[in-house]
Amino acid sequence: MEMNTSWNLPLLSALASMLVAQGIKIPFQRWREKAWNWRLAFCSGGMPSSHAAVVSALAVAMGLSYGWNSPWFAVSSVFATVVLYDAVGVRRQAGQQAVVLYELVNRAQEAGIDLSGVAAAQARRWVHRGHTPLEVAGGVTLGTSIACLVYLMAH
Repeated sequence: MEMNTSWNLPLLSALASMLVAQGIKIPFQRWREKAWNWRLAFCSGGMPSSHAAVVSALAVAMGLSYGWNSPWFAVSSVFATVVLYDAVGVRRQAGQQAVVLYELVNRAQEAGIDLSGVAAAQARRWVHRGHTPLEVAGGVTLGTSIACLVYLMAH
């Protein structure tokens, strides 16, 4: 089933989900930490997961636009599953290991051991990578909602 619109609804849904997810992170962090952090608009990690929002919006928009039995929905669903697993599994583990590494580097430097600044900077950079299951669920909910909204607005 082909769409009767000149808009690419799956792409529009995915991009809108990414922008909204990244934008929501700033006030959400302000509410949690009582401080503004504008850099969150360009960082990975945090609530909601923009990765989860994007792939969920893409898969749902493919299903709505081309049919739930279409190869487009099948491919985008497999892609979404891999990204969601990576966000909450592999990337989360890397972030947890970075926390330990960062703590070890700090302790070594406090003990007077000379370490290059690169190791500490790299460990600190990875501390916020990955997502909790709740952050991924928030992204899935957001992406699904935006895909449905974009589809309804186009029809």
